[in-house]
Amino acid sequence: MMRVLRWICLGALVFALITSVAIPSLSSGAGSDSTLRTHDGDARAETRGLLEQKVLVIAMAMDIETMDPIKTSSMCGPPGMIYETLIARDKAGVYVPGLAESWEMKDLEGTSYLHRAVFNLTLKQGVKFHDGTSFDSDAVRRIINYYAQNDSWMQYAFWAIYGCQNKTGWPFAGIWCIDDYHVTFNLTWADQALTFNLSNLYGSMMSPSALESDGIEFYGTPGHKVVGTGPFTMLEWMPGDHVTLVKNENYTWGASWYDNKGPAKIDQIVYRIEPDAAARYAGFENGTIDILQQVSPNKVETYQNMDGVEVMTGPGQGTYHLDFNCQVDPWTTPSLRSAFGYAVNRTQILQTVWHGIGEEGVNYLAPIVLESRRVPSQYNFTYNITKSNELFLAAGWQNMDADGWLENSIGEELTLQLWTTTKGEDIAMSQMLKIQFEAVGVHVVLTAYAETTLRDKAASGEHEAILFWYSWPRVEILDWQFGSWAMGGSNMAWFSDGVFDNFVTNWTYAETESDFSDNATAGHIRLLTQAPRVPIIYWHNIDVIHDYLSGWYLNPFGRELVFDILDVDLDRAPTAVALVTPNPAMAGEPVTFDATGSSDDGGIVNWTWTFTDGGIPVNLWEENVTYAFTDAFQMVDVTLTVQDGEGNSDSDTVTLEIVGLIPEFRTILAPVVVAIVAGVFVGFERRLKI
Repeated sequence: MMRVLRWICLGALVFALITSVAIPSLSSGAGSDSTLRTHDGDARAETRGLLEQKVLVIAMAMDIETMDPIKTSSMCGPPGMIYETLIARDKAGVYVPGLAESWEMKDLEGTSYLHRAVFNLTLKQGVKFHDGTSFDSDAVRRIINYYAQNDSWMQYAFWAIYGCQNKTGWPFAGIWCIDDYHVTFNLTWADQALTFNLSNLYGSMMSPSALESDGIEFYGTPGHKVVGTGPFTMLEWMPGDHVTLVKNENYTWGASWYDNKGPAKIDQIVYRIEPDAAARYAGFENGTIDILQQVSPNKVETYQNMDGVEVMTGPGQGTYHLDFNCQVDPWTTPSLRSAFGYAVNRTQILQTVWHGIGEEGVNYLAPIVLESRRVPSQYNFTYNITKSNELFLAAGWQNMDADGWLENSIGEELTLQLWTTTKGEDIAMSQMLKIQFEAVGVHVVLTAYAETTLRDKAASGEHEAILFWYSWPRVEILDWQFGSWAMGGSNMAWFSDGVFDNFVTNWTYAETESDFSDNATAGHIRLLTQAPRVPIIYWHNIDVIHDYLSGWYLNPFGRELVFDILDVDLDRAPTAVALVTPNPAMAGEPVTFDATGSSDDGGIVNWTWTFTDGGIPVNLWEENVTYAFTDAFQMVDVTLTVQDGEGNSDSDTVTLEIVGLIPEFRTILAPVVVAIVAGVFVGFERRLKI
């Protein structure tokens, strides 16, 4: 028995010696998960830096074709952040200085000057393209030459400079660079559209050096150069996925009406290409998308009732409409086409499909366009079934057998093949039109196509009628959509009328604003009497943003303008990430509280740690701080609260386990155990000797 006790005591002595070494290793060993999370400080710092950048994410439903104005039909999105124009428009749509400090049109007809008119510009000084080259009069000359002399649809914007194949018979025209910052456009006539053309993104000032070095074929396409003077530069373009822009740190020439002259407050802008509407909405609702543009009207009520979300609406720049193919029987008859214009209950469509957002479309131009407002009311379309029936009868269609359907003189019933896109609101409108047209005796067959397919089919003349839309804030859109020259292209109504074409010629070469508007209004009225189109609604813009975004706005003249991105800012709530090491910890051992994983787009200004130690409240205030707990064997909830400069806050809680004895006792633990064991051992030995 005594021998057994002797071996037990000896084993205890060995255990005590081992434990005195092992306990520190167990309490703060490198093998714990908490410690592994802190081993790569540099990587965490880099990640934190990325998180604290202000990144604005905007959803786009359609991919970007190109960022060269002469090769695209849309300059929405990234171009408005990369490029700038000579003349700009403020938030109210008023013309204001852009890259030109001032401009002036002078009609010099009757003077000794060689040219009929001049357009003088004084350029802003100190402006650089993203490639480091100077913006000056020579750059303006080279870019305008590119727009005007290449085979592109942009030529029309600068016909007055180069004579449009000398239609006016005036042979002397061109651009005169007086000095680096003064340029004169010598004009063949005092073009009243030139100011507008120089304010729209289709007149963007691209870097001529980038254009020439990259090559006309490649410039503005993915993987090639996109260089302007704007507050953002191209970082990455992944077709079908995203476009990422990074702020131009050297930008300091913001417009006079901007509060911030530059650089931008936003660090990056990501345009996320997402054709699927459900995915766009999900991304916005989970916070990975900041802005939704042109939201479907059936989502408006949902977002109006959602906390932290703002719905923005504003006038659009065009119509939703039905275009007939005027070359296909029976739609060659103006009175028949007009009859449909008076059969549309626009109020019902506006309230049912668009939830009251928009206006009833009564003619072919948005109300923001002067030549829409100048049309006398008798030429505008209204909902008038009596008048519709009279026009059907005048066109040779009536209900002759009392079956409810309109027939012609040989008994054929009137049937309309109506094509539309696959967008939800387009299908909903076409279904309502079907009901309304059938109510006046017309059979309607609906077919939906992808938008690009529908455009192609209409351009080739395969259709009878299409439901479509447009966006453009000037009367010249009527020439593009109904000019005889545009049949088989942008004239999807296949409409040809010499009277209208003459009005176009007259307004194009008008040399006063009043002559321009008089001829444009007369041309608009001529179209309304011939009815190649049935207007349905004036659509409105619908954007939805999170309320942490400030400075966003809708311009009444559309999205294809330079945008004041300099005054847009993000102020998201910070994200708190608490890290406590070691965990578990020994009482009396220093415990590190680390908040460097926390982030905020504007920077965190306050870190507060709260917990209890033995029931006593403790508060600490630093990003990184240490503390030694006094009580052992306790579970402690440690809460980190971070706050940014705007007062936004977030919290994160970690549960910490305090185990074992106070660490200072470890150094004496083994000797004490050894002494006790040795004493017991000696006592036994003595008793054995007795």
